[in-house]
Amino acid sequence: TTIRQFARNDIGKLVFVLENGQRWAQTDTNTGGRTPRVGQSITIRRAALGSFMASVEGRPGIRVRREQ
Repeated sequence: TTIRQFARNDIGKLVFVLENGQRWAQTDTNTGGRTPRVGQSITIRRAALGSFMASVEGRPGIRVRREQ
């Protein structure tokens, strides 16, 4: 899917809103490279122990959790 909107929360971690309306928030301190932009592709996959990883445009993933 693609990023419809993104921001940083009050502690500086990324929050993504996807085209399908899902909202995902970063849980780790890894930046995953450059700051993402609206319209870029994002892939979210299941990771170990029930966590999820988000990868923007094929860059290294960051850990995320679904908020909505």
